[in-house]
Amino acid sequence: MNYGEILEKTWKIIWKHKILWLFGVLAGCGAAGSGGGSGGGAGSSSNFTAQPPSLDFMGNGTVQAFEDIGRFITSIPVFVWIWLVITLISVGFILSVIFFLVGALGQTGVIKGASLADQADVEDAPLSLSTLFNALKPHYWKVVLLNLAVVVIGLIGGVFLIVPIFIITICTCFVGPILFMIIGWFINVLVNFIMIAIIEEDLGIIEAVGRAWRVLTRNLGRVVVMFLILGIGSIIITIIIGLPALIIPVPLVVNLIITGAESFVLGLIVSVLLSLIIMPLIIFLSGVLQAFILSAWTLTFRRLTQDNGLEPTVLNGSDDED
Repeated sequence: MNYGEILEKTWKIIWKHKILWLFGVLAGCGAAGSGGGSGGGAGSSSNFTAQPPSLDFMGNGTVQAFEDIGRFITSIPVFVWIWLVITLISVGFILSVIFFLVGALGQTGVIKGASLADQADVEDAPLSLSTLFNALKPHYWKVVLLNLAVVVIGLIGGVFLIVPIFIITICTCFVGPILFMIIGWFINVLVNFIMIAIIEEDLGIIEAVGRAWRVLTRNLGRVVVMFLILGIGSIIITIIIGLPALIIPVPLVVNLIITGAESFVLGLIVSVLLSLIIMPLIIFLSGVLQAFILSAWTLTFRRLTQDNGLEPTVLNGSDDED
C-alpha cells in the first residue's frame, strides 16, 4: 500500500471538494456536551425579593464583590435552583442529541464524499451539497445506530470495567494503561472501518462488523503504520490549531494584574471579542482536519480491499471469500 499516494490523494480530494470541510465541521460536533450542576440555598421567605449585587464593586475591592455575589446566591429560593437545574439538564440533553445526530451526518458525508471523489475523474466537477446529501441518505441512519451502539456499549463497559481496570493498573505498575490504549486504538479504527464498510459497500451493521474485522485483522501492520502517520500528524496539527486560544484570556489577566479589579469588565469584553474571532477559526480548521482524517481512512480501506482481493460485491451484499 502506497501511504504517500493515499495522503496526497486525500489532500487533493478535500481541496477540490471543499464541501467536505462543512461535513468535517459537522463530524466534529459528535462530541456532545452535557450540563449539570447542584445548588443549595436556604431561605425562610417564600418571596423572591433578593437584589442583585451592585456592579459598583470594582471600586470597593474584589473580596467585597464576591461577598455580595455570595449573599445574592444564597438568598435565591430553593425552587428557583430546582427549576434551573431541570432546565440545564433538559437543554443539555437536547443539545447532546442534536450534536450526536449532526456528528453522524458529518461522518457519513465525509466518508461518502471521499469515496465518490476517489472514483471520479480528475476533470469532474467538485461535489455539490445536493449530490452528496442524496448519496449519503441511504446510509445515515445505519451510522446513527452504529454510533448509538458504540455509546451504549462504552457506557456499560465503563461501569463494569472501571474497577478491574484500576486493579490491573495498580498491579501491573501502570503498564495496564498502555494495554488499554492499544485496545482503545484497535476499537477506534475498527469502528471507523465499520462505518466505511456501511457507506462504501452498502452493508448492514452486522455484515459491516464482520467485513471491517476481516479487513483490519488481515492488514494489521499496514493499518498500524497509517494510524501512526495520521495520529502523530493530527496531534501536532491540533496543537498548532489550538495555540491561538491561549491569546483569549490575556487581556483579562493583564488587566487584573496591572489595575486589579478596576478594569475587570474592559478586559472581559476584549477577551470575549477575541473568543468570538478565534474560536470559529479553530472550529473551522479542526473540521478541515477531521475531513482529512476520515477521508484518509476511507481511501485506506478502499486500497486495502483492492490490494488483497477483498473488493466488495455490493449486489448480493457480501464480500469475496479468500
